[in-house]
Amino acid sequence: MNKFMIRMKAAFDKMEAIRAKAETEKRVMTAEEIEERATLKIEIEAAEGEMKSVDEEEEIRSRLFGDDPAGGALTIEGDPVITIEDQPIYRGSAASQLGAQLLDVRALSLSGGQISSKEVTEARSRLERTEKRNIEKHDVQKNARDENRAAATGGFTVAVPSDGGYFLQGETAIDLMTNGFNNSVVLPRCQSRTLGAGTQFVEIIQLDETSRATGSRGGGVRVYTDKELGEMTASKTKFRKIRIEPKKLTGLYYASGETVRNVTFLGQEMRQLFGEEFAFKCQDLVINGSGAGEPLGILNADCSIGVTKETNQAADTIVAENILKMESRLWRESPGVCYLVNRECKPQLSALSMAVGTGGQLVPMYQQQFYQGVMQATLNGFPCFTIEQSAALGDKGDISLADFGQYITANMGDINEAMSIHVEFINDQNTYRFIYYFDGQPKLKSAITPYKGTATVGPFISVNART
Repeated sequence: MNKFMIRMKAAFDKMEAIRAKAETEKRVMTAEEIEERATLKIEIEAAEGEMKSVDEEEEIRSRLFGDDPAGGALTIEGDPVITIEDQPIYRGSAASQLGAQLLDVRALSLSGGQISSKEVTEARSRLERTEKRNIEKHDVQKNARDENRAAATGGFTVAVPSDGGYFLQGETAIDLMTNGFNNSVVLPRCQSRTLGAGTQFVEIIQLDETSRATGSRGGGVRVYTDKELGEMTASKTKFRKIRIEPKKLTGLYYASGETVRNVTFLGQEMRQLFGEEFAFKCQDLVINGSGAGEPLGILNADCSIGVTKETNQAADTIVAENILKMESRLWRESPGVCYLVNRECKPQLSALSMAVGTGGQLVPMYQQQFYQGVMQATLNGFPCFTIEQSAALGDKGDISLADFGQYITANMGDINEAMSIHVEFINDQNTYRFIYYFDGQPKLKSAITPYKGTATVGPFISVNART
């Protein structure tokens, strides 16, 4: 599937470059740029469709002809040898891959003639080949494996197959971050970095800009009006470093022997539960993270701005003036700007309106409509998403206006899965462990003082508590 991912990544990069160019030039995208982005989106969807089709074909192929011990070459009488480069040991859909691996692990735990020695040998071979393949493909997680080996006691180590610990095939974890209730709203809007093998952190050089006043813009760049042949005046700019070092997120899961025997059910359950929880956790950290041993969330960042409530505004309410004042503090209207709200806010948002024109016609500020089968909402023209991580109605963060193009995240690749048949052996339970490395923080270190006016502006705006 690598070639499809490369195609999709290249298209995504082009889309981002078009958006970034318009943003840098402080303008809306042209019709040609919008059309080009739409074409790139079609290319991405086409590549995704091809990838799914190949995945389905591989599942059928595996079901009909079984696993190939030679590692990717299948020979059928009268046909040439077909070699597929870097094929997974287990094939098919994510759930079927996981199910096949669990059956092999279970086979190694059986004794007393319950399974033939040949089946045990074949199961062990597939698992060990999977482990070798993962180590070769995911050297970035070597440190985590070494830590687990050093910490293990009682005859169990995570990465030693003979002791009952197995790293599950990486392809089974790729789709974990896509599930849950609107938990894929924030992360795709952030600027994401995936660290390469052996890299523990990323440092990004940023302009040290806290004010748009003359002499401070661009970190200190100045442009002067000079006479012909006059001596020019020099200026310089200041920079600062942003260091992002992915932190470990972990999940642990116990499955009874009865559940393991129904591997299809187990695969579906694990993917749903952990897919939702990892996505929920990462999105929650981007919004509410403290920055102490975890990502710095937008509500706690120094560049975040809190708008005060209106005079005599009732507790737990949202009024039109709150929305207008939030937008007046937004530092720039980038294409990626959106509102995030708690579902408790929706009844009040639906009642907001503004008078337009000489006749004072009331126009709703919050609107919803179906587009391509999906309900989409806007608030005063900006996309508006309902998420669980927004604060309760009346608390700061119940409604936020955010430009996630000004937030950077970093990870170390796929979620790492491993399992053991020994940790809870006496309770007839298998243990599953998930590890993902994630960090993030805003680009700006503080709110910006505008060129004209005194109220600071920033990329993340919220309404202070109304109690």
